[in-house]
Amino acid sequence: MELRKATHEDYRAVWYAVRPKKIKYCTAGMITNDYLYDRLFVVREGGKVIATVSLVPETEYGYTAIKRLCILNKRNCGRGVASFAVRELQKVVRGKCGATPWADNIAMRKLLESEGFTLQYIFDGRWCFYAKD
Repeated sequence: MELRKATHEDYRAVWYAVRPKKIKYCTAGMITNDYLYDRLFVVREGGKVIATVSLVPETEYGYTAIKRLCILNKRNCGRGVASFAVRELQKVVRGKCGATPWADNIAMRKLLESEGFTLQYIFDGRWCFYAKD
């Protein structure tokens, strides 16, 4: 597996994969915005995009947030793709690294905790903020 910034070809593959899924935290519009702002990353394996994730600078709070981590095909779930992406993204981030999963996204919350992130707070009953220095 490799993590890299999304190329235009990667972006198109991700856009077509997420568009029909109707995932509230990873929509085609969000993917387009992340690509246009140069913050879209992909995990590739065997020449194919298997996951997407974004690094969003939260300058007003002083950290960079891991957002919209999405495994594109169920066949790749349970293979450590998400853990790989989180570990690799931490190498890219300069300074504090955070994540803001939905409060009901238990899988992502457990993944972040297993990677050493700690829950700082939950706001609006919907979002969590996890941090790692």
